[in-house]
Amino acid sequence: MISPFLRTAEAVSGLLRSPALAERWERPSALAEFRVSGLAGHLARAVFNVERWLAEPPPPAGGTPIDAVAYFLAGARAAPDLDDAVPRRIREVGEQEAADGPAALAKEFDAARARLASVLPTVPLDRPVGMLGHVLPLDQCLLTRLVELVVHLDDLAVSLEAPTPPVPAEAADAVTVCLSRIAVARHGVLPVLRALSRRERATDPIAAF
Repeated sequence: MISPFLRTAEAVSGLLRSPALAERWERPSALAEFRVSGLAGHLARAVFNVERWLAEPPPPAGGTPIDAVAYFLAGARAAPDLDDAVPRRIREVGEQEAADGPAALAKEFDAARARLASVLPTVPLDRPVGMLGHVLPLDQCLLTRLVELVVHLDDLAVSLEAPTPPVPAEAADAVTVCLSRIAVARHGVLPVLRALSRRERATDPIAAF
C-alpha cells in the first residue's frame, strides 16, 4: 500500500501545481459548498494527516483495529446535510490548510510527500494508527487516505476543467475494491451486482458515500 499511496500523491502534486488551480483558487468547486481552495486543502490533508498521525505514539493495546471499510462506514451518512457541523468543519479545515495560497500548499504537500517516502518504509504495516477516534493498522490507514486522494483528485480536476490525472493501476484496484465493499455494506450485494452487470435491472443507487 505504501507505493500506490506515494505514487498517487505524486499525481496529486502535479494538479496542485497546475496554473489552473491558481486561476480558479477562489471559485466554487465541483463539490457543493466547497471553494476550489478548500477542496485543494482537503485533498492535501490526505497526505498531511498520515504524517501527523504517525507522529503520535501508537494507541495503547487492547482494542481491535478496524479496516478501511469499517472506518468509512462508521463516519459515512447517506446524503448528509452540508450545513451539519461535521461537513462544515471539513470545509473549514480545508480552507485552513490552503490559507497561504496554492504555491505554499503545493510546496508543503511535496515536502510532506518526501518525508513520508523516507519514513513509511521503516514502519511495520500492522503498526496501529489512531485516526479520529478509531484505530487502524497502517496499511488500512493508508488505504483510507488513498481513497481520499483518488476521489478528490477527480473532484479537483473537474473543478479545474482539466483531465483527471491517471493513478497507478494498483491504487485504482485498491480504491475500487474498497468502494465496492462499502457500497455492498450499505446497499446489499444484489443492487451492486445488478448495477455492475445488468443495467436493465439496476434501479437502486449504489454510491459508497
